[in-house]
Amino acid sequence: MDQALEEVINEILRKIPRPNYSELPALYEDLDRMTRRIGRVLIESGILERDSLMLRFDKAGKDEIIELITRDPDVMIPFFVMICGFSVRELERLYGIRNVYSLRSNVRDRDKLARFAEAVKDNLNHPIHVEAALYKFYKNWEEHQKRHYRAREAEEFVVNTLRRHGYEAGKIKITCKGTEREIDCAIPPDPRRVRVAIQIRRGVFRDLVKRAKEYSSEFDELLECYPNIKFVVIYFVSPHEKSRINEIRARIESERKGKKPYDLVILTPDEATNILIRN
Repeated sequence: MDQALEEVINEILRKIPRPNYSELPALYEDLDRMTRRIGRVLIESGILERDSLMLRFDKAGKDEIIELITRDPDVMIPFFVMICGFSVRELERLYGIRNVYSLRSNVRDRDKLARFAEAVKDNLNHPIHVEAALYKFYKNWEEHQKRHYRAREAEEFVVNTLRRHGYEAGKIKITCKGTEREIDCAIPPDPRRVRVAIQIRRGVFRDLVKRAKEYSSEFDELLECYPNIKFVVIYFVSPHEKSRINEIRARIESERKGKKPYDLVILTPDEATNILIRN
């Protein structure tokens, strides 16, 4: 790709706001890398009008979409999902495409790839300026991924804290009653001898009703296969809601009324550091 078109991508990236950079630098570094890769695929493709920098999706058929995807599926699958405004559930319901992101590592599934390309073509059939396309991808993927990056950081903090104090700890998957369940942090991280299950999330009060029910149902499921397991809830509260910690704790614990209570409910990183290593 020539230097002038490379500079087009650089200029687009310079304009994009990064409001949570101080909290999630890794997210934005990954977004920048992904956007550069997507930009190169689009700019080097036959659908770009170089004078106007318009992406002529109106002239692209299913085969052209497939070609764009296969050039770099790891970034082009998310790009097309975001630029069309799909959700994973919508793609399954409307087009019969289950777990579209699995295509990133399995583009040899030609039937699934063709169905996805058709879904893209059904919805993306007008010219779009390359800046608009990359900007929309960036902001949509940012919103899509913030929760995952925050959760990953919280999980890494808990696991690393426990390991520093001599505990065997890590994420595992177990199968219970025919259903696979992921434990964010297990002690030890071995399905055959796990003694403690720690489920970890970050969130705000408005998400709490859903999250509190999730914790309780996860505990109920685990008790069916591990009746003696200890269950620890970690829900790292946003700093601006620290004044509501007692309310949040009471809401989480209320889901276990009449049932076996949680062994621990932890709501801040300081609590995690001070309480986990004592128990």
